[in-house]
Amino acid sequence: MKIDSSNKKAKNKLRNQQAVTAVINACKVSPEQLKKYTDRSSLPKTTESAPKLNLSFGQDRAVHALQTACAIKATGYHVFAAGEHGLGKRTFIQHYLHQHGEPQTDLVDWIYVYNFRQPSQPIAIVLASGNASDLANRIQVIWQQLLEHLSHARHELHEAHSAVLAGLTSVLKAAHADDKDHYQQQYKQLMQIAENYLQPLFEKLKQNFEVNPELADYLVLLQQDMIVESVHTLLAHSGQPETMTHSLPNKYQLHIMTAHQQSSASLKSADSSSQRHSPKSISSQGAPIVFEPNPSVENLFGRADAHYLTHTSGAPNSSVNANIALNIQPGALHRANGGYLLIEAHQLNDCPDAWRALKLALRANQIDFSHAQQNRMLQPGTSLYPVSLSPSPIPLSVKVILLGDPDLYDQFADHDVDFTSLFKIRADFHQEVTRSSENERQMSAKFADIINKYQIHHFDRDAQAVVLEFLSRQSEDQNKLSLHADSLIQLMLEASRHADLAQKNLVSAQHVKQALSDISYRSGYLKELYLQEITDGQQLINTTGTAVGQINALTIIDYANSEFGMPALLTAVVQNSVGSGDILDIERDVELGGSLHAKGMLIMNSYLRALFSPYYPLNFTASLAFEQSYAHIDGDSATLAEACALLSALADAPISQELGITGSMNQLGRVQAVGGVNTKVAGFFDACSHQGLTGNQGVILPYANISQLMLRDDIIAAVKAGQFHIYGVKTLSDALTILANTQVDSKNKKGRYRSSSLFGKIIKNLQKWEEQLNPPEELEEPVSTKENTPDTDDATNN
Repeated sequence: MKIDSSNKKAKNKLRNQQAVTAVINACKVSPEQLKKYTDRSSLPKTTESAPKLNLSFGQDRAVHALQTACAIKATGYHVFAAGEHGLGKRTFIQHYLHQHGEPQTDLVDWIYVYNFRQPSQPIAIVLASGNASDLANRIQVIWQQLLEHLSHARHELHEAHSAVLAGLTSVLKAAHADDKDHYQQQYKQLMQIAENYLQPLFEKLKQNFEVNPELADYLVLLQQDMIVESVHTLLAHSGQPETMTHSLPNKYQLHIMTAHQQSSASLKSADSSSQRHSPKSISSQGAPIVFEPNPSVENLFGRADAHYLTHTSGAPNSSVNANIALNIQPGALHRANGGYLLIEAHQLNDCPDAWRALKLALRANQIDFSHAQQNRMLQPGTSLYPVSLSPSPIPLSVKVILLGDPDLYDQFADHDVDFTSLFKIRADFHQEVTRSSENERQMSAKFADIINKYQIHHFDRDAQAVVLEFLSRQSEDQNKLSLHADSLIQLMLEASRHADLAQKNLVSAQHVKQALSDISYRSGYLKELYLQEITDGQQLINTTGTAVGQINALTIIDYANSEFGMPALLTAVVQNSVGSGDILDIERDVELGGSLHAKGMLIMNSYLRALFSPYYPLNFTASLAFEQSYAHIDGDSATLAEACALLSALADAPISQELGITGSMNQLGRVQAVGGVNTKVAGFFDACSHQGLTGNQGVILPYANISQLMLRDDIIAAVKAGQFHIYGVKTLSDALTILANTQVDSKNKKGRYRSSSLFGKIIKNLQKWEEQLNPPEELEEPVSTKENTPDTDDATNN
């Protein structure tokens, strides 16, 4: 009978080990699953022969949004381009608008001119596209020609009048009453000369421009004022004509706010005096596309300053001597008028005054300096008399595109009631694209686009493949390619540098790998310090042996530009016969754990209560802690590790320290995918390598993450050599089976957990703790029954 019983126990032990081995083999990930390599044959021989890049590649949704926004001219159809930093949203949108961005209205020029009737209220005048600079140049030439003509006329006057002419500088003072009529006669003579000279010039000027009412009125007043101003300028320098300059007075200068280039046809017609330019003619050029990196009030709306200047010969209040000096500068809204204005949303969020003024402008469809409160009064000297300036508004037709991440969009939408009514279009930018053969070829086209932009070496087929594999690792998915432009450009620039160092015309795979190694080395200082602390024993991380209630949880350390994986010792301590199954989360209690971490703890607690409370009261209190962790911890990726450590402590069963583990878990004990698996695996592999590979080390991760594995080639080589192992698990039971090297939840034919199983050991301990608190003889009705007691004789109940 004893021999038969021993044989059954031996068979059961063998059966148990076979079941454990079956689980381990089923969960083991093959080397072929650890990385998806690129099919080189589907790539162009070099990026020089890459196909043409499809403008909407990877961003169909964003393109659809831009198409809608550009086609609708109604108020409120502005755009918020939402996507993570580094996706190249601005570059993408600029490329799209250059090819497809139609003007929001007929492109015209806008200028501010001096208001001769109300100097503090400059007048806005519209001109045909490209005519603002032409008009400014013509006025400058007319003024210079007028001064030259008057100078010659002065010398042609009779020599007898020279004494009188010299005295005209004091004509307004009229030192002698008898000379006043004579002075006035000579003064009028010069005025007539100026008037006669300007008349044909201004007639010709009007012929060259389609004169709208505002421009016509301005030219009349300009001509009249120029007659007086030229004579005063001439007489002010009659004694020293060599000191007279031909610079245009400030009040005659045109303040160009919006200017466009003329089409070739317009440029030709500008030379013909018979051709008029209509202010509403459509320019043949594309719509203006302006990016404003610093959207302050002044940078968006420009500035409008003014002060009075006085001549030494007259009082400031004199209508002749007073001269107001304008300083009106355009802002980004003026330059983008008729087209598109791109702004970084986070910069605008930091300038509440600019955001308020921008909303007013977009609602009113006009650029009004009063909205921006940019009227200034300058007083740099005693000879300056400040004046408040109120320029007339300029009609605004612009499409504003804000660039930001999704969180910032939510912030605007939640806290600003005007935001969604003004920015009705959200253009979402994807971070990744499906890794198909066609998309890989399109990515090669993107490589070529970057190469042309930065003038670097072209990449051969193998180099392209390595970059594509890098992009898959960036997206953490074998079947996806990252669309982050910043990291891609950095890699390509550094790979091209290595080709330069090697004096090669093509970038090879080795150059790309060297660039990746350089990037990793530069950001790896902190990681090296951690690994050295593990080797020196400063960090208590064991990658050999077994222990009860201890496990290597895989974490990611993210500091500045350094991100790397590293194991953290997670411990579980159980105090029996105390409490009612409470689990103390030390990280949470000291405010080092985030809400997601706390959620994972609660889920695990709920799972354990549902699993074991039907058998016996949970007469224990447990605590969990990340040892030697002094930074904030968040996320639920340690839930699986915490459950394994706690169950090990409850069963008093050792688990392997040679395995690192990561994974989330739900209330049913199913393991869920987590992020950063490639970084975590690499971190534990490096830690094991520093302490020495034993052949039994490896990582347990969620089965759902297997398709996201894009591991380093040295890790794959170690897996192929049997020096390192990767396990993909679907349930908590799978993970514990591998860690404890025993069956976890096996049941006999009667549906009870076997006493040799890990769950059976926990129930046995719960029974013992209950009996310690409430001995059986003191119980009126024993809690334990045969139905909820684990099987104690595996050999007789199979």
